Amino acid sequence: MSSSSPPPPSMGTPAAVTAAAAGWNGCPEGQQEGKTKGVPSSPKVIIVGAGIAGIAAADVLCREGFSDVVVLEATDRVGGRIWSIDIESEKGLKVELGANWIHGIDLNPIYCIAVKHNLLSTQYKGRNLGKKMMFVTETGDPIHTRIIRDVDLDYGMLISECEEFYKQQIPTPYEDDSVGAYVEREFEDKISRFTGEEHRLRQLMLTQRLLGECIISGANTMNDISLSEVGCFEELEGVHYVIPPGFDRIVHMLKKSIPPERIHLNHPVTKISWNCDSTIESDGYPVCVECENGEKFTGDICLVTISLGYLKQHADRLFWPKLPEPKQNAIGTIAMGTVNKVILEFDGQILPDEVFRLEMVWDRRSMKDEDIAQSWVKKIPSFEAVSENVLVGWLSGREAEYMEKLTEEEVGKKCHEALTAFLHKAVKKMPNLKKVTRTSWKSNPYTLGSYCHIPVGTEAAEIDRLAEPLCSNSDVPVLLFAGEATHSKFYSSSHGALLSGEREAKRIIDLYHQ
Repeated sequence: MSSSSPPPPSMGTPAAVTAAAAGWNGCPEGQQEGKTKGVPSSPKVIIVGAGIAGIAAADVLCREGFSDVVVLEATDRVGGRIWSIDIESEKGLKVELGANWIHGIDLNPIYCIAVKHNLLSTQYKGRNLGKKMMFVTETGDPIHTRIIRDVDLDYGMLISECEEFYKQQIPTPYEDDSVGAYVEREFEDKISRFTGEEHRLRQLMLTQRLLGECIISGANTMNDISLSEVGCFEELEGVHYVIPPGFDRIVHMLKKSIPPERIHLNHPVTKISWNCDSTIESDGYPVCVECENGEKFTGDICLVTISLGYLKQHADRLFWPKLPEPKQNAIGTIAMGTVNKVILEFDGQILPDEVFRLEMVWDRRSMKDEDIAQSWVKKIPSFEAVSENVLVGWLSGREAEYMEKLTEEEVGKKCHEALTAFLHKAVKKMPNLKKVTRTSWKSNPYTLGSYCHIPVGTEAAEIDRLAEPLCSNSDVPVLLFAGEATHSKFYSSSHGALLSGEREAKRIIDLYHQ
């Protein structure tokens, strides 16, 4: 898409009308866009959070000529949930602890930035890897390509059907129905003609596909995902790309327009006063942001880009006055999921020649009787090679959170046992495991999770409510919200986070420059 930001979301939506009717002090419709009476022409803007949403907003504002913009970041780096690291055993190789892919190219601003700065590569370019996927059971036996093809065809059709309930506003078969329940019901009908091993393997393949969908969705199980709302997310068409120099290069490109002294690292925010009414505490400004180190920043407007997970745990003590009830409800009802990665470095090639991904088809039917200490690894549906010697695996939900409590040695031991079971018929000698790196997004004190999803019983409109600006008593927008959980079409994605930052920057520009 073009580098220009999209228009702010319509404030005449049912979400805004419902919120206004509930008595909260969101902004009057006519004063959310365009020049508002009584606002200064050169505002002081405080941005809380230096993830891609906060950096994108600051980039747009600085390029537009706003000279008094400050970004407050709790950690010692920019990027938030975009975090690229070096692999010690392979010089020049980067792996991602957070955002991993440019999902599609049509209308994706991250793709445009990557192309502009020559950062882009297809998944395989420059790597001595093939393009084969290897589907294997935990006994080491391969799944026949016919079964894989049949299951993928049925599964793809069922996921498309799930999305149509929202797109066509079709009532779901059951009240509070879930994607997982719908897919499992319909899939069982489709495979009812098979018996014995043919039937069993198709069931296992479906479970493996649903585990992958949990990672995409950020859910513990697909039974958590609302069937009626899942179709509000829009997939962007085109090839998926990785960024070999590191996904965080996107953030650093955006950061170039921001004067370095305007980004304050190691500044955790402890209080945001957003309706100060020109009190002495705020030096006459409507917003005062206090940091853990005692520093205070006053301004005309505050853009909050911190994670939904952090808002869930800290909103009650973070904001003064407390957020209006509709905003609190949105924070409470949108779900924050956990997705973690395991990065394994070996002393030799791990997957067979020409194979870049091991698809692990677990038999999870007896897991209810297993201790999570033994079964957590079965939540990993695949390992992908980022080089001949390095594998990356993903897992979500309860097991991802459990893994955070383990030592890296314990994680590595369990993963090595699993890989040995799946590969013992295809690999003559397993290489030694040299190093394990794993993410801990749930226990990270400033993220408290990975990304959001819309759970059963929650409406997609709650995302719009979370994105609504809040106004001072004089009906001027003073508290804005951005981040992946505030984009109704691209929530849970890095491009959604970027676009939300640009959206709020444009809102500020429209407010102060027209």
